[in-house]
Amino acid sequence: MPINDVLALARAGSTSRAWDAFIVAGMESVTADPQVLTLKGRLFKDQARKARGEVAARLYLQSAKAYADAAALRPDSYPLINAATMSLFAGQSDHMALLAERVLTMLDTGIGVGETPYWHEATRAEALLLLVRQAEAKAALDTAIAAAPAAWEDRAVTLRQFRQVLEFRNEPSKWLSDYSPPTSVYFKGMIGISPEDRRAAEAARDALESKRAGFGYGALAAGADILVAEALIERGAELHLILPMAISAFRQRSVDPFGAAWVARFDMLLAQAASVSIISPSEILSEASIDLAAQVAKGTAIENALRLEGSAVGIELNDIRSHSFDAASDLLVQLERSAHVASADTESGRTSVTLVCDQIVDACGNWTPAADGFYVCDVRSLAEAQTILREIQIGTTNARTALQVVANAIDNGDGGDAITLVLRIAKCTLPGTITADAASARALLSLFPNLWIEPLGELSDASGAIEIYAISPKA
Repeated sequence: MPINDVLALARAGSTSRAWDAFIVAGMESVTADPQVLTLKGRLFKDQARKARGEVAARLYLQSAKAYADAAALRPDSYPLINAATMSLFAGQSDHMALLAERVLTMLDTGIGVGETPYWHEATRAEALLLLVRQAEAKAALDTAIAAAPAAWEDRAVTLRQFRQVLEFRNEPSKWLSDYSPPTSVYFKGMIGISPEDRRAAEAARDALESKRAGFGYGALAAGADILVAEALIERGAELHLILPMAISAFRQRSVDPFGAAWVARFDMLLAQAASVSIISPSEILSEASIDLAAQVAKGTAIENALRLEGSAVGIELNDIRSHSFDAASDLLVQLERSAHVASADTESGRTSVTLVCDQIVDACGNWTPAADGFYVCDVRSLAEAQTILREIQIGTTNARTALQVVANAIDNGDGGDAITLVLRIAKCTLPGTITADAASARALLSLFPNLWIEPLGELSDASGAIEIYAISPKA
């Protein structure tokens, strides 16, 4: 595998798969290529961040050595600053200080010019932070951000490293919040709103402004959904649509009945969306599918916030509290129905989780034989699935496990299709790994933020490529 492919996996957060690809490509034994050594340092660093105690310290030391070896072969500020920071985490403070001073010298003399103006000054800021020159570090970070104010992913790397340094030293890190990215918002709300209701539209704008929204995740039903989506586009935020069913079927059920004005706005927003995800190909709209799409939207917002070192919050525009989001920080905007229109006609349905594993955990679940040495277990909720997954991780070390969350699986008789897909995913799973399609992984994350979800790649299917994630608890 080319080195850029391994790096792409690492940047996507696929730590374990990137390391496996690195080993398979025979790069672990390379000692004379600075690019390979820099990647090796990156991979050890990513592993160390998921470890604790002596294991983490050993991995940080290996990372520091790989970065330092790369810098020795080809003097450059990027591997050298990483060698300095990894040395700190490995418990080698004196060596860290020497390396940080060398980084500043390189930057001042022009030897170690950063890859971009942002990285040039962000590297200077990190060296100054390591040397406990915090005021100068802040000034350099301000200069870096001014050079690339919307480079959120680059900034997230810097903030993550800064926060880790400050926390390692037991120093306050609250000041880093001044550099946080815009908030990732997941949204939902009622349908019974007139398309001319200016107060409702203003409420949506005010809610997003109060939360500094820069990324939005939700559906696009006539009413509150569309109002929030329009307000997101108006403020220059990214709009990511998570629909419970195919676009045409969703438009027919959740937009068309409420008038041509909403349809035109739906189509315009659809064209402006940064992404559109479909939870199920089913053409039956159910409460279960709507709720599942909302959970996936929440999980996707949380995933984005974690990736960018930001925060996620839910916004609901409604006239009742019964279906509000569950987090204490979520915002409920109470509206009055401006048009007495009944909600979209929906089936009740229910959500189920299909688990497939090549080992049986006796303590929980009702397992039955599936195929090729695998067993299947159907559960009624994500909470129950999480309990079984925990038991699998405690009771087995080499199990291959996969899951899929499905709305209407029983009501519509499509459980067999769910088992077929999740079994295919399980067969591609490495021992000791739990995998799921992207929507299922994000739905789990929405209820259990103390999880790692890690992209592993795609599995080809008759209907297209299916994005696969690994799931594990945080250390």
